[in-house]
Amino acid sequence: MNQNRLLKEGDPMSEKAPEKSGPNLTLLKWIVGILGVLIVLFATVIAVTIYKRMTAMETKSSPEMQDAMLPKVTGGRVTLEKFGDIRLPIPDDMDVISLTPSSERLFVTVGTEGAARLILVISLDDGSVLGSFNLDKDGIQ
Repeated sequence: MNQNRLLKEGDPMSEKAPEKSGPNLTLLKWIVGILGVLIVLFATVIAVTIYKRMTAMETKSSPEMQDAMLPKVTGGRVTLEKFGDIRLPIPDDMDVISLTPSSERLFVTVGTEGAARLILVISLDDGSVLGSFNLDKDGIQ
């Protein structure tokens, strides 16, 4: 016999190695392979998205917006349209915090000590107050 161990009573006398019963690793190998492919796929998608965002051109504004933003040129001189004197009803105890333009409107945020209390919506065409947002601490109940 070429076995390195001694036979005990009841052991078979064959030279065949005893079979080891262990878990089937085929399913685990398939799961690991599929997860590896998914990781590579998602990393590629993220890399392509970052590349496209870094190389994206800025969007161009429409021709109507470009014409409206250009000053009028008469006789070699640049003239701007007059819009008059516009007065906004800002309460005495508040200060202007920010001015935010958005297409044809201007949002004027006023408040006290940096905390917004009132947002005025103003038309950029004629300067009229279109409406306001009153920001009370009580809120809507």
